Amino acid sequence: MRVPRPLAWLLLLATLLTAGLLRQFHSGTPRSPFVSPLVGSLLFAAVFLLLLVAAREWRLGPSPGRGVRFGSLAPILLMLLVEKWISIGLYPPVFVAVAPSSATDAELDAYYRALAGAGLLLSCLLLGAFSPRAASDTWRMIRPSRWLPGALAATAAVLGTYGILGAASAALGGGFLLGWPSPGPLLLWVAAGQALRALAEEAYYRGLLMMELKRLAPRLGLRWTAARRWAALLPTSVLFAMEHLTIGPPWGEPLRQAVFVCALGLLLGMLVLVTENLLFAAGVHAWINWLLLGVAPHFRDAAGRPVLPAGTYVGLTLALAFVIAFAWARLARKRGA
Repeated sequence: MRVPRPLAWLLLLATLLTAGLLRQFHSGTPRSPFVSPLVGSLLFAAVFLLLLVAAREWRLGPSPGRGVRFGSLAPILLMLLVEKWISIGLYPPVFVAVAPSSATDAELDAYYRALAGAGLLLSCLLLGAFSPRAASDTWRMIRPSRWLPGALAATAAVLGTYGILGAASAALGGGFLLGWPSPGPLLLWVAAGQALRALAEEAYYRGLLMMELKRLAPRLGLRWTAARRWAALLPTSVLFAMEHLTIGPPWGEPLRQAVFVCALGLLLGMLVLVTENLLFAAGVHAWINWLLLGVAPHFRDAAGRPVLPAGTYVGLTLALAFVIAFAWARLARKRGA
C-alpha cells in the first residue's frame, strides 16, 4: 500500500505529537474495563494494528508506484508507539514489585529513574528489530571502540568548564570555592541512574529515531543532505522536549523549559552528527542531568551559597563540546575517516 507524500508527512507528525502527549496525558487514554490495562488500551490497539499492517507489508514486499510505501513508515511509527506502550504499561508495575517499601521519596525517585534508563536501553534492543538499518547505524556510533574517545571528549568539555570558571574567579578576585555534593548511597543512585538514563535517551532519540528519520527523509521528498539532517534533528528534538515537560502553573515555566530542552536536543543531535559518537553526547547529557539535580560540583562563596546559575555551566560546556567535536571531525577528515 502506498500513500501520498503529504499524507505520509501527516501520519508521521501526528504520531510524533501523539507520542509526546502520551507522556503527559497517558492516564486519559481510553481503556477497556474488562481486560488488563496493558492490552486493553487504545494505545495497545494502535500498536497491534501497526504490527499487522507492517507484517502484511513485509510479506508483500516493495511495490512500484507514486507516493510512499506504508511499509517504509511502519518502523518509525512502531518505534514511537511501542516505546510508549512499554514505558507506560510496564515500568510502573515492575517498579511497584521491586521498590523497597522503606525508601524515602527521594530514593524512590532515584530508583525509578534508574529503572526507566535500564528499561529504555532494553527497549532499544527490541525497537531496533523494526529497522535493522537504524539499529546498525546506532550500534556503529555506540560500539566499544567509541567508548574511550567519547568519554575523554565529554570529560575534557566538563573539566574545561570548571577550569575556565575557576581561572576567571581567581583573575577577578572572587575567591570562589568548588563545593562537592555530600557523599552517600543516594548520591550514587542519582549519579548512576542519570548516567544510565542519558545513555538510553541518546540511543533512542539521537540513535534509533534520528537515524530512521534520516533514512526515511529521501522517500518523503527531501533530497538535500542538509534537509535530511534537519528532518531528523527537528522532530526528535521537539519530541525530546515534549517528553521532559512538567505541565502546570506558572505557565511561563513550561514554555521556558520546552525551549531549553528542545535547544539541548538540537545541540546534542548536532554533536552526534558531527562526531558519530553517541557516548560523547551521552556524557555531556549525563553531566547536565547531574548539574540540574545538584549532584555535580558547584562554585560557592565563603558562606557556601552557589554563585553561578546552572545555565552558565551548561552553556560553557556545550560551547567547549562543539569546539572539541569540530576539531575531532577535522582530524578524522585528515585521516581519511
